[in-house]
Amino acid sequence: MNGLVFNIQRYSIHDGPGIRTVVFLKGCPLECLWCCNPESQSFKPELQFFAATCTHCGLCIQACPEDALNPDPWLKTGKKIDRSKCTACGECTQVCPSGSLKIYGQEMSVEAVVEEVLRDTSYYRRSGGGVTLSGGEPMGQPDFARQVLQACYEHNVHTAIETTGVVAWPLYEAILPYTDLFLYDMKHMDSQVHRQLTRVPNERIVDNARRLSAAGARIILRIPLIPGLNTQPENLERTADLAAELGVLEVHLMTFHQMGKDKYIRLERDYQLPEMPNFLQWNEGQEVIHRARQSMTARGLNVFIGG
Repeated sequence: MNGLVFNIQRYSIHDGPGIRTVVFLKGCPLECLWCCNPESQSFKPELQFFAATCTHCGLCIQACPEDALNPDPWLKTGKKIDRSKCTACGECTQVCPSGSLKIYGQEMSVEAVVEEVLRDTSYYRRSGGGVTLSGGEPMGQPDFARQVLQACYEHNVHTAIETTGVVAWPLYEAILPYTDLFLYDMKHMDSQVHRQLTRVPNERIVDNARRLSAAGARIILRIPLIPGLNTQPENLERTADLAAELGVLEVHLMTFHQMGKDKYIRLERDYQLPEMPNFLQWNEGQEVIHRARQSMTARGLNVFIGG
């Protein structure tokens, strides 16, 4: 079986315990306003354009079989890529001398991914690390995700998955035997607001979290803190109540940043939160962190900033 992978990051010290290899699968059912990996959202390969390094040579225009690139190499008007024509074939990337055009998303087999993961087995054993499937939403490719997790698990590699909890419960049930840790996002407790922020409601997300807990899964709850969008005291209290109910191992408070902003430019997309401050530069930021931490610790939960 093949899956669509847009990055494999080795020697990661985030996204789970120890030294890890993080496999990023492409595609996500959510469209979070603050998403810092917009290249992960589409379930298809995508072409990105790095305007800052372009030499305006025009070789890509000549190479494109679909005439999907702007015929003006200096881009006096319009965008570089006509997405309605581009098939992400990669012909333009082969001739670009500056590497200014890049395809995000390549098909890989389960065997190829597992081979890459197993290269660092000695580091996992020494540090207590392993493999983490991330995205996008890795459960958007459920069969591929399950087979990768199963193969790594059978090689005695610690397995983790970062998930929004948005897919149907039977898909999570299928990976339970092969998943040592769930890094589970909780973005907002009010379903209507959740829909406004992510384009999907949260009933299934909350229900799946409860089902995983009841099944004995080890869960770290991750809460993105987005200034003014989900940092209201009531929402933090309700999230803390859910975390306590689930009996999670830890709660990770993930503070908003603008590090993904340039990716929207490279994809020639509009970014929804250009004026929002980095969380730690937000006047109320430290107060919100203190309030969120206090809500969690009051319920006996272990809290960390970051993940």
